[in-house]
Amino acid sequence: MQPSEKLPKSPPDLSPSDDPIRRAWEDVIIHRREPSYPVRKVILESWIRCRGLGLDPFGKTPPVVISTSRLAELQFRYREFIEVARPVLEMVEISVRGTGFIVTLSEKEGHVLEVRGDQDVLEMAVKNFYVPGCQRSTEHAGTNGIGLCLDMGSPIQITGAEHFNVNHHPWTCSSAPIHYRGELIGAATLSGRVFGLHRHTLALVNAAAGSIESRLLERDLNEGAQRLNSMLTSIYNSISEGFIALDKKHRITHLNRAASNMLGLSAEPLIGKPVTDFVVSGEVLAKQIDSLDFSEATEISFISPDGPRTFLCRVDPIQTPNQKMLGIIITMAEKRRMIDIAKRIGGNYSKYEFDDIRGRNPQFLKQIELAKIAAKSNSRVLIIGESGTGKELFAQAIHSHSHRCNGPFVAISCTTIPRDLIESELFGYKGGAFTGARERGMIGKFELAHKGTLFLDEINGLPLDLQAKLLRVLQQNEIMRLGDTRTIPVDVRIMAASNTDLMDEVEAGHFREDLYYRLNVMEILIPPLRDRKDDIRLLTNHILGRLSQEMAIAKPLVSEDVMESLLDYHWPGNVRELENVLERALLLCQGERVCMEHLSPRSRRKPAQAKAGARSMQQGLREIIQTAIEEAGGNVSVAARQLKIARSTLYRKMKEYGLAP
Repeated sequence: MQPSEKLPKSPPDLSPSDDPIRRAWEDVIIHRREPSYPVRKVILESWIRCRGLGLDPFGKTPPVVISTSRLAELQFRYREFIEVARPVLEMVEISVRGTGFIVTLSEKEGHVLEVRGDQDVLEMAVKNFYVPGCQRSTEHAGTNGIGLCLDMGSPIQITGAEHFNVNHHPWTCSSAPIHYRGELIGAATLSGRVFGLHRHTLALVNAAAGSIESRLLERDLNEGAQRLNSMLTSIYNSISEGFIALDKKHRITHLNRAASNMLGLSAEPLIGKPVTDFVVSGEVLAKQIDSLDFSEATEISFISPDGPRTFLCRVDPIQTPNQKMLGIIITMAEKRRMIDIAKRIGGNYSKYEFDDIRGRNPQFLKQIELAKIAAKSNSRVLIIGESGTGKELFAQAIHSHSHRCNGPFVAISCTTIPRDLIESELFGYKGGAFTGARERGMIGKFELAHKGTLFLDEINGLPLDLQAKLLRVLQQNEIMRLGDTRTIPVDVRIMAASNTDLMDEVEAGHFREDLYYRLNVMEILIPPLRDRKDDIRLLTNHILGRLSQEMAIAKPLVSEDVMESLLDYHWPGNVRELENVLERALLLCQGERVCMEHLSPRSRRKPAQAKAGARSMQQGLREIIQTAIEEAGGNVSVAARQLKIARSTLYRKMKEYGLAP
């Protein structure tokens, strides 16, 4: 104990307790000795800190409560935080109603901003000055849920005598931090009587904090969408193409400066008038609009002061996500450039061509030829390859050389998105379909990829129930959003990728066989880098050239011992790992010759043992299979049962190891 620490006052009428935590509390707070019962380290350290601050563990004086005007200023400063959090707090309050708990929202300094809950518990809270504006940091209130949560920046539950102040011992508090843009901004807390302690309260408040963080992020995304809308408006008004917006009755509502200049007319006399009044063959355009024939660009001759002017135009509908027609946009001249801008802003486009795929390995070149054949058709493609081999590179190149190249390329990883969100990501949802859903709903990846390509990466990770729904979409070419009863037709080319043999997954019961055959029309097998070492020199030169341009560093030469090391390494991370190794080397050498010290220790390791181990393992498997076949008298079915693998798998292994009859 530090002699400079102020001793606490003796507790009034303190009686022995059967609570071991209370006895530990008395040991540390009153007797200033080691606790006789184990206490969580974070609690013990907080007790000692509060004791060192001179806080009175028996004091009944009210904690710091800011004035009404100061509270109003604080709530105004955090108004957006409170507004976003309030619906979540209301849901938590409803879920714990009648259980004796209250839910609070605090800012990062420990001031309570909102308090909600059962009336009797609120009255108890008021008696303990647990009200909006109170200060619950550990410096002011001692060890408590809110203060310790803000100190740690992580969720915590504090119960009974774990509180520093004895007047808080009747309480149990579960508190979780709330972060925004990487910074701690506050905490959500569930507090109640200690006898109402429940192990799920911490999980509940932690989920609430996560929901608030998600809502804050969604608000940012919405604001970003508004900024994007303003940016697009500026783009439309500055590009060389003209566009004319019509309402449902074909009346002109907007046109950009380019369209006004193309027609030789100012915008003011055109607004509100039927577009057919300014078209030479107005009835033809009206018929096209009314028939919803928006598939092809067409020549339209507009009436201008100096005679007819003809432009190559595209007519497109303005629709809500549920396909409700709002109007028409006529784009004049080179619409292709405007589409490219919109695609690049949205990110749903392919960036790679077949020229971006580098390699001379015969096996690799054969797969490129298969990919080029696949690009000429609308058939589904299944790309098999280890992580880092470039499966999406192949998929984008196929899309770029297909007849859908002007349509979107939408990619989604089936394993990186949580299971409960993957369905809404693929198919979208109707507004209010589930708790937390956007009011206006969300469009799914299938709709985003309409008239283009949808790339399902790591499809081997797709849950079985969603595999059935995906199969139905592939059969019927239509989707149904979550919470909706209406089907939406989609015209999408599917390309899928897997880092495992899907047939093995089928035989293991992890992947539907019917879906496998639906996807595997054209199969492309990308070899790992260790099987195409003859490409390493070419890839090294190409990657260093690209990285040098991107990083504004002179392209270095590569010493021969470095190249030999790269050729000897077994590359478990494939081309992606090679890129990482070369980027590190480029940063370290700064344009000078790449030497061994610039390589990572892992990539400098001699692979002799690893290769020997791999060879011995492969040889061992070959011997096991060969022995099983011999013992079965050459009967593959019997051998497969003995090995407990599928017969088709055994046939493939026999072919792989040169044992096929």
